[in-house]
Amino acid sequence: MQLPFSKKQIQSYTESDARLNVWEGAVRSGKSYVCLMRFLKELKDGPKGNYVICGRTERTIKRNIIDPIFEVLGENIHYRQGIGELKILGKKVYLVGASDERAEGKIRGATFAGALIDEVSLIPESFFQMLLSRLSIRDSKLFCTTNPDSPMHWLKVKFLDRENELSLKRFHFTLTDNPSLSDQFIDNIKKEYSGLYYDRFILGLWVLAEGLVYSFFDTTLHTIDTSIVRGVEYILGVDYGTTNPTAFSLIAIDRSKSPMCSLEREYYYDSTVELSQKTDFEFAQDLKQFIEGLNVRSIYIDPAAASFKAELYRQGVYNIVDANNDVLNGIRFVSTMITTGDFKIGKYCKHTIKEIGSYSWDERAKNLGVDKPRKTNDHILDSIRYSLFTHFKSMSQNDDLSVSEIRQMERPWETSFHYIPPNAVSW
Repeated sequence: MQLPFSKKQIQSYTESDARLNVWEGAVRSGKSYVCLMRFLKELKDGPKGNYVICGRTERTIKRNIIDPIFEVLGENIHYRQGIGELKILGKKVYLVGASDERAEGKIRGATFAGALIDEVSLIPESFFQMLLSRLSIRDSKLFCTTNPDSPMHWLKVKFLDRENELSLKRFHFTLTDNPSLSDQFIDNIKKEYSGLYYDRFILGLWVLAEGLVYSFFDTTLHTIDTSIVRGVEYILGVDYGTTNPTAFSLIAIDRSKSPMCSLEREYYYDSTVELSQKTDFEFAQDLKQFIEGLNVRSIYIDPAAASFKAELYRQGVYNIVDANNDVLNGIRFVSTMITTGDFKIGKYCKHTIKEIGSYSWDERAKNLGVDKPRKTNDHILDSIRYSLFTHFKSMSQNDDLSVSEIRQMERPWETSFHYIPPNAVSW
């Protein structure tokens, strides 16, 4: 746990006395820690009544909020896991996940003396508005944290930009505001972001997602000759389509080398170009031939591809994992792996390189404050995102880990059972 406070943290801790108090800015900048400490002070000294802690999911609430509270208070907290209640410093605190618009029904009719929201820009606007109406006890306050998003996001337009009109205080944090970070760590984390994500998560700017998604991609820097097989093990990403193209991406992994991962082969079948639609049986046969003789740890497929997964099971392929289809976090993770040099594209993967050069943000969505890539020319890239993001980030059980930290970990993501195609190299 971090000690001591920086000057910016002390300032925000002492001045956060408005009805709405928002800590925003760069990743790892110390904003979440001081916001949590301020909320604990409110539990101790604030108005009587029930309180609430909100986040996108109960899992993220536990990791980002509950675990740090235990570190600070130890036995002075009683957590009723499964019920969604805490007893902290004599106050009852409810835990509420708010992943979609239906979440506002969870707090309708309730009354709270105070609230804490983790990553408020990821919370639905309807939930946020409902929560404000529930903070009806005299002197009740809201404390929340966020990384920057689109400048058209509802949080910025309807609240942060109206700081002078509302009872709202906004505290902007940069990496230098966290006294626990070393200069080396700051330098490393700066190298892990580029483009849009550098502006938002390092500089802490509310900027638009526009133009190419992978605008930083350079064929001279981010490609590699994969004519020589180099993988110790492999993972496979699958984007399955019926009317749309079907794509497989074979990614080689060897943590002793640089890059750690590389796209070694691609498979791309577009029925509109070939003028012939393949069946699930034929695609499954193609997949088995595509990975024959290789040690493929896991095959990551969009959870929606139910019929194709069933056909693979029928043909004896069992190391299938439902991919995490979190598009934005997945794109961010792949971007980081490319930027750090931990993932490179095989020079002969022509469809992948073509897609990277045209994969762009949706112009209409940005006007609504939503980051959304256009659903065109994205099939190979989706398959890559499925495999890299699910294999490393999601299955590490910690969304906050950086690529450099994941690289140093033992292998928590490996599945216990895997399919070895005929003639494969034995483990």
